[in-house]
This record gives sequence, C-alpha cells and structure tokens, in this order.
Amino acid sequence: MNHTLKSLTVAGAALFAVGSMSPADAATNQAILTVNATVTNNCDVLTQPATLTMSLNTIQPIRTLGTSSFTYACTNGASVSVTPTSEYNYGCCDFEAQYNGNDLIFSLYNDLACATNELSPGTSESLSAGTGSSQTYDICGIPYSGQAVGPLPAGMYTDTVTFTFNFGP
Repeated sequence: MNHTLKSLTVAGAALFAVGSMSPADAATNQAILTVNATVTNNCDVLTQPATLTMSLNTIQPIRTLGTSSFTYACTNGASVSVTPTSEYNYGCCDFEAQYNGNDLIFSLYNDLACATNELSPGTSESLSAGTGSSQTYDICGIPYSGQAVGPLPAGMYTDTVTFTFNFGP
C-alpha cells in the first residue's frame, strides 16, 4: 500500500472513531435553579370617592340623602374588610359633620338608597373576597332629622371619613 493511501486510511479511521463517540461517553454536570415567586395580598383604591352632599331642612323636616362611590381592587382570593373612621363620631353608630361649633348627626350606608348595611365608625365591614379586578364600593349618607343637640343654624357642615382597607390571606 502506498504511503499516501495508508495515511488517508489511518486519518479516516481516526475521524470515524472521534465522530462515533456516544454522548454517554461525554462528561456532564448540571446547575439547578429553584425559582420562587410570591404574590402578596394587596388592595388599591383606584378612584377616590366624590364629595357626598346631603341636605336637611330642619323646619319641615326634610332630609335629602347624598351618594358617592369609589372603586378598588384587591388580590384575587384575599379576604377584605373596610373600616370607616372619622374624627367626629356621635355615639357608637353615627357620624358628625361640624360647622361653627355645631354638630349635624348623619348616618352612612353601604348601599345607594340608605336602606341597608349601616356603617358604624371604627367598625370593620367584611367585603366579598378580592377578585383581582375593579370593584365598586357605594356610599349613601343621610342626616338625622331629630337633632339631639338642638336646632342647627344654616351653613355648610363638613366631616372627613376615611375608609381603611384590611386585607390578608
């Protein structure tokens, strides 16, 4: 056999041997990454409530209710409650708006007709579980017609009510 042919035969055999190595013969190692992601419970107020305006004619007496609402979103499945608070409260169950040292007693409800679900200052109200989507919280206010604190002068009575969301698993 000639020298060139013999060299080509040996080179071809070596290439065949290298190309035919199985993956099982190769050395490997692995790095394993564990991935953890936590979804936390949260509630966000998406729109603030507009001003709630109500009126009281103390002579008749005629009460005109006021309504407002705001939207919020809480983590899907989160337990949710809301607590209304105000600097001025009348007893356990009513709120007060003030004007020049005079107090107008009023009630708040979580419905637009002031008919059911009266809210008490500092008392939590459970809401349906969070859905992850926008939900509406309706508010209705109505002044108390039989003012226990005496006759009221005309004026713009004001109060600020804060709705605090409590949420968890």
